[in-house]
Parts: sequence; structure tokens; C-alpha cells
Amino acid sequence: MSHPARRPFAVLAAALALIAMTVGFAIPAAAIDLAPHRALYKMSLASAAHGSGVAGAKGSMLYSFNDDCDAWASETNVKLKLIYTEGAVVETTWSFASWEAKDGKSYRFRIRHSRDGMVVENLKGTVKRTTAAGAAKAMFTEPKDKVIELPEGTLFPTRHLMDLIAAGEGGVPVFSRTVFDGASLDNPYEINAVITRDKAAETPRAQAAQKKLAAAGLDELPTKHVRMAFFSFNSKKPEPEFELGVDYRADGVARAIRQDFGDFVIDLLPASVEIIEPPKC
Repeated sequence: MSHPARRPFAVLAAALALIAMTVGFAIPAAAIDLAPHRALYKMSLASAAHGSGVAGAKGSMLYSFNDDCDAWASETNVKLKLIYTEGAVVETTWSFASWEAKDGKSYRFRIRHSRDGMVVENLKGTVKRTTAAGAAKAMFTEPKDKVIELPEGTLFPTRHLMDLIAAGEGGVPVFSRTVFDGASLDNPYEINAVITRDKAAETPRAQAAQKKLAAAGLDELPTKHVRMAFFSFNSKKPEPEFELGVDYRADGVARAIRQDFGDFVIDLLPASVEIIEPPKC
């Protein structure tokens, strides 16, 4: 999964990097069984700082995740409307699609970002490498001839998600990896995560979300709260580019998402979930 200008979403301190960079566990991600699914999340304003100018927000995110036998494919479409105190309204649409080989050797991506009907960013490209953990180059066709160097050990998004879930199941509290998703030119990112127990399980918000998941035929599963900070790999800034908080089930389905934009915070909760039948490989 990017935000009005990037990706879906959340919460954490820049100081996290100091402890997360010391963790280097080998995680058996092959044991994680992700659920192919399609989920519609409703977006709402959780809070706004005094002076932010943000008076309201509403929108939706449609996310789909598919298993293509030898690869994973995902697509995210975000529509967000921000209402400002002086009456101005800004509408943002953001779409992202990726294809990731399960052997970790190839990856394709594209994004399109518009604001008030005007396209502000188009990105498209591929990564190919001879080994799953080898250094590589992300070759862009949009913008033409753009190249981003990826260091050895860089993960693609789905493999990172599997490692993250496996880390939580293994009791690893702090987890750090370099990840490339192609969703912005700030890639790759050092993603530093703190994984904690599911403290929100009994809250009305979590229970309402679980009802949506149950309606889709999803039984209750162990869930961890993951708080992530995204640091651009080549940046020297002590603060993250953005932060994201997700309640992840063991099958990779997000029960709740929270995006912190700095001076305002947006919640995403499932409105509907549909299970996608996995292919017969």
C-alpha cells in the first residue's frame, strides 16, 4: 500500500530509527499465508492541530491484493477530499499498482497522482536482478531514463509485509528493512517498525471493523499493531518522510489504518471486504 501525495498511512517518532537500525533478524517469511482480498476503506479526519487550517476530510481507499501463482499483484486507489477552514476544498486522487515476483528477482510498478483534476505525478518502471537480495537498479520509463540504485538486501513491498508479520509472530518488537515500492522518487526507504500487541481489539472501532471482516468470511486471527517510520534511504534528515500505523492480521489484511500528515491525522476503517479465490497453481 501511499497518502494524498504518497501512500496509505501513520504514527511514530523519528527517534525510532536509532533503535530499529540495530535489529537484523532473519525471519522465515515463507510460513506466512497472505489472503488475496479486495477491501474498501472509508477515510475520515481523526484530528487536526490548531492552525493546520484543516476543518474536515472524507474519502475512500480501494485496495486489492492478488496471488498470481508466481507473483503477487496489488492495486490501491485513493480519493480524498480535504476541507479547509476558509472554505477551500482540495480533491486528491492517487492510484498505485505493482507486480512482484515471489522469487524476489523482478518487480513492476506504476502510479498516477492528481490534484483537483490535474495530474501532478506519473511514475512507472521495473526492477530486475539476478538474486533475491542482490543490489539492483530501478529503471523508470516515467520519468524517462530515471534510475534509482537499490542497495543489497532491498525488499519489495509484499516480501516486506510477510517479514513484518513473521517478525510480530516471532516476538520481535523492533524491525528495520530497506524497501523499494516505486511509489515516490524518495525510494528506497528505511522502514523502521515497532510491533506491539493488539491493544485495540476490544474497542468499539476494532469490533466494528471485525464485523466487516467476519461478513466477508474472515475468522478472527492474531493481530499486531505496527507503527512504521519511513526514512528516505539517501536523506540525512533525522525525521521520517512520513509515518504509518496499521493493525495487521496474520493473513496480511489490515483491520485499521491511521495516516499522520504532521498537522492532521486520517483514519481508514473497512467499509467492505471481499475474499478473492486464490488461483489453482
